Amino acid sequence: MPKSKPRKKAVSKKKQARRAEHEVNALLRGETAYFSDEAEALLTARGWISERDQPGGPDQGDAWYWMPSQLQAYLEEGEPVPTSIYPSSESTFVSQLATPDGSVPPVAQTEYDSLAELEADLDRLQAYRVPDGEWTVLGGGPSAEETPGDLIDSITEEWELIAELIHFPYSSDAGARSFAVVEQAVQDGRLTEYAYRSILAGRAGK
Repeated sequence: MPKSKPRKKAVSKKKQARRAEHEVNALLRGETAYFSDEAEALLTARGWISERDQPGGPDQGDAWYWMPSQLQAYLEEGEPVPTSIYPSSESTFVSQLATPDGSVPPVAQTEYDSLAELEADLDRLQAYRVPDGEWTVLGGGPSAEETPGDLIDSITEEWELIAELIHFPYSSDAGARSFAVVEQAVQDGRLTEYAYRSILAGRAGK
């Protein structure tokens, strides 16, 4: 098996960039963590990945991620970030489109006064992709020799691994570059069920 190419690592463990910023601000201002069972039912039925399913659960409130928009890892700046939604009060919501550097420019964020208003905008959110030329994959993605197993063994940050395995150019046979390797990694305990569900959701909507 070829040795995996070097991976860019952060000094400390990173979480999804904008979600983490929201959590820190909420803690510093003493804001309430909000939950919505109705939004949970609506969004998960449409293929959004829930913070409730992430290991540790939604300790800072609900959030949902549209994995088909998850960028490939190793960007010039920032972290790969999917389009996300979180409740901003008992009845209001915020959506943030995927951006290459994890920033939230005004055009990337929308606030909704109700769940019905959010639901009416879901088709636009789910259709959004980062424009061509707006981001760069460091090293051009996996090498011709690199396999999904190499990525699973070498990438420790789960969000980055999910991004790579969503976009990986899988072969159609049952060899080392096939999706069967990912399925086997779940059975072997080398890949979490949460990561696997996220990868399946991302690939289903591409």
